[in-house]
Amino acid sequence: MKYFVTSLVALFIFASSQAQPLPKPNHLLIVILENRDDTEIVGNPLAPYINSLLTDTTAAVFTKAYGMVSGSQPNYLYLYSGASQGMSGDAITTVQFTNCNLGASLISGGYTFAGYSEDMPSVGYLGTTYANYARKHNPWSNWQGSGTNQIPATCNLPFSSFPTNYDSLPTVSIVVPNELDNMHTPSDATGIAPGDTWLKNHLDSYIQWCKKNNSMFMLMYDESSADIIQHILVFFIGQQVKKGSYSENINIVSLLSTIEDMYSLPYCASSATTSPITDCWTTSYHTGINQISGENTIKIWPVPATNLLHVGIKAAATDHISFTLTDLSGKVVMQSGSEIAIGENDLTMQTRNLASGMYFIKLAGQNINTCQKLLIEN
Repeated sequence: MKYFVTSLVALFIFASSQAQPLPKPNHLLIVILENRDDTEIVGNPLAPYINSLLTDTTAAVFTKAYGMVSGSQPNYLYLYSGASQGMSGDAITTVQFTNCNLGASLISGGYTFAGYSEDMPSVGYLGTTYANYARKHNPWSNWQGSGTNQIPATCNLPFSSFPTNYDSLPTVSIVVPNELDNMHTPSDATGIAPGDTWLKNHLDSYIQWCKKNNSMFMLMYDESSADIIQHILVFFIGQQVKKGSYSENINIVSLLSTIEDMYSLPYCASSATTSPITDCWTTSYHTGINQISGENTIKIWPVPATNLLHVGIKAAATDHISFTLTDLSGKVVMQSGSEIAIGENDLTMQTRNLASGMYFIKLAGQNINTCQKLLIEN
């Protein structure tokens, strides 16, 4: 569920649904591989490492994931910007785009971004190819510059710059192996096997680290080997991931929408109308306040809050609830109200523009009356 926020006064957006907040990993690392249907990977003895990840205790595997179109470059662009930018093939444009994109949105939101491309010869390189590097697999390079929605050259990095101290990684990173290691080669022996080995040799240590450090790993393919049905393998691994096999239909833009909601970013192009993935997350990061008010159960999380604060109410009766957030001096900084229905209700509050400190959140209605102290850290 997407929440659009425009001011500090009416920041409460209410839904009596099964809404679930998304985690905000300290670091999210995305690896993009090439041109394989998930049936070519799952159970294939030439990909033992990836298959071991699929059974990890923190792995969420999506069995109905799809690319957007046939062709590498537009699918990479969809992940990065929610649109193909008019590109239908792999011919590289010399035009640098200035519209919404993931990297610029992260930077504008106070986060960091970098793309790491194997065999790219230097920081900020804008050439079409080099060795086994191909710019068609590097969408962020098309926004490199100093104009509106553009990103600095220091976000466009060779994989040789990938850090060994994972705490120093950007908030969101995308890693793209070269044409020999991305599984694009049609032969299984020269495509799948080398790609599987490359992933294990270069990123297994991060994958093991992320499971203990509030971070996440995502692997996806850009498209399948078929021209019509773009069925691809997608999975998440991380401390906040609920192990399981998930069968909802998702696509590449679903992944972008999920990332944008994780970090409360604006929605780029078609991600504004594409639902994020909400069912594969644990509740372990929902550290918060539990409260009983009459016959109603109230949970406020996460505490401390950063970008978003959630108030969950399991209501025994319909009610009108007023919500007030005050600082320690009693000054009202947010106020609103909403109708709640019998059963589960979820209220989301945007808190990213509030100063760090202690606040009071007050909930008042016919059947609910509670006030709780709340820490916000920004």
